Amino acid sequence: MAVSRNRPATPARRARRSAAEPAVPESRRREILNKAVRLMEEKGFAAMSVRHVADALDFSKANFYHHVDSKEELLYDIFIDTLQYSLGHIEEIVASDQSMPDQLRALVAFYVSLMLDRRAVMLVWFKERAHLSDAHKKEVGRLEEEIGARLEHFYGSGIAAGHFMPMGLDVMRLAVFGMCFQLTKLHKRPDRAAAASITRQLQDLACGGLLAPAGHSL
Repeated sequence: MAVSRNRPATPARRARRSAAEPAVPESRRREILNKAVRLMEEKGFAAMSVRHVADALDFSKANFYHHVDSKEELLYDIFIDTLQYSLGHIEEIVASDQSMPDQLRALVAFYVSLMLDRRAVMLVWFKERAHLSDAHKKEVGRLEEEIGARLEHFYGSGIAAGHFMPMGLDVMRLAVFGMCFQLTKLHKRPDRAAAASITRQLQDLACGGLLAPAGHSL
């Protein structure tokens, strides 16, 4: 399943920018998304203005609109960027040559890094999605369903092979993700050693609850 790293172009973007106009450099795009998501976490989407983002970037409003069509599109960009990032890593994990138990451990490690490294993004994700346009909600939902289907195939295959305890696939998927999501509630980002310890503990928790005991048969 190939993952495009370029978000879908909106009609407004296609109309405003000609094919000859250079794309926004990835470093600048990343800077815009990072600033915007911090402001959304701090102020909330509704209270955050284009001026807030422009000032944080030392942009004029005109320069902001050169890079981004609207505040809502910026929120959509954040969602699509995180979904594509997650889908790419999940696909890499489940397509690897590792055993399924080790794939589960790798998945937990990825979730931990996602919650610690992109904490602000994940908090904005669950608080602000109602502000997306209907068209953007549809595209975000499509990618979410793609990730969900990939994970349910992984968990279902693990159950069928006797690696995981029989459980509802949606329950298993949400339980593993949910326990890692709680890390967004930490007030301070743990240092490297503490993060590694957290990862190991959550891996043990996931494996202890999901891996079938030795000699277990379906």
